[in-house]
Amino acid sequence: MFTTIVVGVDGLQGGRDALGLAQRMSDLAGGELVAVHVHPYEPFPLRGLRTDIEALAQDEAQALLEGQLAEAGVPARAIATADTSPGRGLHRIADGLEADLIVIGSPHRGALGRVVAGDTARAVIQGATRPVLVARQSAATFAGELVGVGYDGSPESRAALGWAERLALAIGATVHVLCAAEVPQGFSPSISYGINWVALAPDRLEYAEGLVAEAVAELGNGATGEAVAGVARDELVRLSEQVDLLVLGSRGYGPLRRALLGGSADRVVHGAACPVVVVPRGAHEEHAAEHAARAELAAG
Repeated sequence: MFTTIVVGVDGLQGGRDALGLAQRMSDLAGGELVAVHVHPYEPFPLRGLRTDIEALAQDEAQALLEGQLAEAGVPARAIATADTSPGRGLHRIADGLEADLIVIGSPHRGALGRVVAGDTARAVIQGATRPVLVARQSAATFAGELVGVGYDGSPESRAALGWAERLALAIGATVHVLCAAEVPQGFSPSISYGINWVALAPDRLEYAEGLVAEAVAELGNGATGEAVAGVARDELVRLSEQVDLLVLGSRGYGPLRRALLGGSADRVVHGAACPVVVVPRGAHEEHAAEHAARAELAAG
């Protein structure tokens, strides 16, 4: 499935988690592993200083990266690059290599065994044109047998469904689809219209069940699914405790073919018990084209 996997390495434990998971993904789904370390570049403070200062910083960053790879015993191409933003630096390298996946770590704070989306992780996800995989602590235990995906019938969730399907086929995993029938929360504008959401709950659950049935039928290959009544982000965090990997679509507005992490997805990434992939907006078009091609081939 993969041709190139870019993994962010920062010299911290989160970067080591990402490196271990990226190697595991490469072993399962193929692809060259490219380790990237983005070191700070401050154009204004450096003005007027010797140009060899920048070269020294580059050499030190390259040495740090190569040392991390040697320590982990991971065979990967090493690229150290300077940028004012770690996220932008990773985007630049990943786009230049036409990478299939970006893997990043999470800070080692918060609940044990949970993903924690720190500022750098959020910066990498926001605006990414490639799927971003956020590693969980102790990522070396990744089995890759069950892939969960959040689905609500939207184009963004179809992008997530298609990516999960392709990954599962590549690594021999099974896909489990979850659709949550949730009522408006807090001060949702729709509440002001006086709709009796409690009375409509059975209808909403039935609709969610129909979505899941269609998705499972489309996936085939032993895929399973569930429709539940509840808050989507809470149900997805629950699902993360039962699967090896959780796939989410990005928010349904913002620049086309770029990821935009909404509040609910951010909370899922923050609280998940397994690695989480966020798929960029617009990727559903590629999935739709592939699905149509397969259907045409089967019909012919």
